Amino acid sequence: MSFFLYHDEEDINQKLNIDDLFEKQQQHDLKQLSIYNKLLNRIHKRIKHISRAMKRETHIFYNVPEYIFGESVYDNKDCTGYLVANLEKNGFQVRYIHPNTLFISWKHWVPSYVRNEIKKKTGVVMDEKGNIISQKDNVEQDMNSGLFANQGDIEEDDSKESPKKEFNDISEYKPTGKLVYNPEILEKIERRVSFK
Repeated sequence: MSFFLYHDEEDINQKLNIDDLFEKQQQHDLKQLSIYNKLLNRIHKRIKHISRAMKRETHIFYNVPEYIFGESVYDNKDCTGYLVANLEKNGFQVRYIHPNTLFISWKHWVPSYVRNEIKKKTGVVMDEKGNIISQKDNVEQDMNSGLFANQGDIEEDDSKESPKKEFNDISEYKPTGKLVYNPEILEKIERRVSFK
């Protein structure tokens, strides 16, 4: 820093664009991302090769290189985190083994043709990981409910929710005195049965 003013200095009031200061950082970050994507593509190619060559294999081990010849130096930890996040987003199970190995598995995946067969045969809808999303309701439906209520389309009745039956606890039962059978008939039966 100088305390002197030189005659070749301009006195024009200019503004400095702060985004220009980050231009080099942006280029560096884009180069890093390019390297990470190249490694991710290598992993994808290896997974495809293993799944085609050895049909029973459902996992691979991948060593993340500490450097790549001809490329700029990159942060191995950030790269490993990027690879793990993208592989998990893609549906793989990934485990990190220190210092730079990834265990990548796709054994848990249920293929779409298997899910479709299960859906056809049982009516159970599954996601890719084998979790049940929905299945046919086992709720009892009144067989005659659609006959008299709405003589239009049957499809409309299926879309409505079936009424849920409410049951009361027997400890809460309070008799009303209205019996199914007439008490006089019960007395006649009792007289005939008793031999008095």
